[in-house]
Amino acid sequence: MTRQVIQPSANRPDADAEGRGPGGRWRVRVLEGVIVILLGLNAYLVYSVATSSAFSTSAERSVEAVVDPSAFHIQVEVLNGCGERGIGQRAMRFLRERGFDVVNIDNADHFEYRETVVLDRRGTDGPSEAARAVGNALGTQYVLLQRNDDRLVDVSVVIGKDYGELLFSVEND
Repeated sequence: MTRQVIQPSANRPDADAEGRGPGGRWRVRVLEGVIVILLGLNAYLVYSVATSSAFSTSAERSVEAVVDPSAFHIQVEVLNGCGERGIGQRAMRFLRERGFDVVNIDNADHFEYRETVVLDRRGTDGPSEAARAVGNALGTQYVLLQRNDDRLVDVSVVIGKDYGELLFSVEND
């Protein structure tokens, strides 16, 4: 029986100067290139996610709501908190054109609201996606949780004196 002795690659006659065998440098360079490409792709993906519209504020978002209101059955009431005649009707038309179910228009408890506020009446751990969709559609950043089981709506919108900055006012100008 003959015993075969396996020599380490450094002692083999066909080994290169680095001891990696024939074509060893070429393989290492290809693997390094693949690693660099994968790192670049990873950096691009992280950058694209970080700069997507999901991280922008509602004021930076487009006219359309980020959340499709048809995914929810959102019942909305519009309350005039600024005293401007007909502002509730304008807001109602604007929201209905975007798929929200506006079921009530009324005056707020007073006409001194400076900012338009969206109040989530059904949320639990902060404003719901439905309330945020209403806020995004109007272009207001003030979306708050204010539970009220006595109100028969999901979201209340109180139009404030900043109504000229809201998207329904900007579109009509």
